[in-house]
Amino acid sequence: MAKKIKLGTILPADTFFYTIPFDPPGQRVTREMLAQHFPEPKGRRAHMGIHTEYKAFKSGLISVEVKAPDDSKNMLFLHVGITELDVACTCGMPEGKLCYHGYMGLYSIAWQHYLELDRFYWPGISADDSLRNKFLITDIHKDWISVKPKPLYGNIFKSAIGFKGDQHLSIKEAASIANVVSGGKEAIAYCLAYNVGNQSNSHLPVLMSCLGITSKRDKEVVSFKQFGRRDKPITNIAYTPNQQQLNDISFQQYEIVKRINSSSGEGKKHEMVEAKQAMLTLWEQVIPLLLKEKYNYRYYTYWLKYLKYKPRKTDMRDCKYSLERPVLSFLLKFHQDHFSLTAIVLVNGNALKFDYKPHLFVFDDITGLCYLMATVQDDNLLMWMLSNNRRLTVMKEHFIEFHDTFLAKLNTCYMVSFTDPISKKTVPYSFELVTDQIIKQDDYGN
Repeated sequence: MAKKIKLGTILPADTFFYTIPFDPPGQRVTREMLAQHFPEPKGRRAHMGIHTEYKAFKSGLISVEVKAPDDSKNMLFLHVGITELDVACTCGMPEGKLCYHGYMGLYSIAWQHYLELDRFYWPGISADDSLRNKFLITDIHKDWISVKPKPLYGNIFKSAIGFKGDQHLSIKEAASIANVVSGGKEAIAYCLAYNVGNQSNSHLPVLMSCLGITSKRDKEVVSFKQFGRRDKPITNIAYTPNQQQLNDISFQQYEIVKRINSSSGEGKKHEMVEAKQAMLTLWEQVIPLLLKEKYNYRYYTYWLKYLKYKPRKTDMRDCKYSLERPVLSFLLKFHQDHFSLTAIVLVNGNALKFDYKPHLFVFDDITGLCYLMATVQDDNLLMWMLSNNRRLTVMKEHFIEFHDTFLAKLNTCYMVSFTDPISKKTVPYSFELVTDQIIKQDDYGN
């Protein structure tokens, strides 16, 4: 199946490309697929002596050198489309068929029996080297090529695909003081135990009771002795009714996170998603009770297993809760050749400031207050945005598709604002305003 070279590439216009369709979904080539396009050599020795080396990624083309057992060399040029891989070779591919070099080269670089090519698909960017250098980081090694967005641009929209990770999102409209102790004595404190990080060590925030010793003036807990769990309760303490309720909820939460932590990989990820609403509901019950307690802290766990050991005072921080629930909103801006969409978290109209967040909570650096997110959907969206450097990037030419597939739904469920490049004012987002002022005026700048 032949295809002429695409505009903007570095090869002659009459270069022959052989096309290998992808098996949806995804942009993957497997060794089994290659066997459908070339007579598969028999035996292991047939594939020995083939050496491949990545050379470049320019003008939308991946260059791979293929060295055959007879020391002859040919260069493959690969172009990744939305539904197919186009392959050219310096041998010219006689008879319009996939050549030996093409088959053996692709077979070799598919060293895990498959080759994921989605990292090379950047419509509107990769064919123009100046745009590629502006938006993407390209790292070329003889055995691999890494292509990813620069941190400044976060998650870049891909036409016909969308944003990385957005298939896991759901955007829908929403349905409608403690016991007194004297200084230097034992007291019960309550800790919001959390962490941030990758999937392997992350866990949902859990409330933990903690036995500690108060300061001389009874203002704070100065040392911590043990966490309270169902299997290892804190004894010889007279709990108030408020604390008894907190302990019961703490035990429920710990059982949930412990069960999730016993899983791994996709199983753990799925269980965490399923348990998030239950945990949010329990935290909604907890926070009014915590406001009646004198000693509240947040505790960075690193790993859930550390809650079995003595609390580390160096990882304890004061925690002041608020009954206010944050409002998630979004801001769209235009930057000459692309748009950016960022998330803003508001309380009473004021933006919260934070560099990171655990699941379900936001810690505001300005007020020092701890806020519980309003919904699981809000939290999932915000966590996804934070994982992409807080920013989504959309090329100007893809804006209408971005609106139709993502922004229109987001604007239905959340407040989306737009910084008008003419008035410099921030106004409610309007598709008509953006298209009239920007999309239809190619000569308009920032």
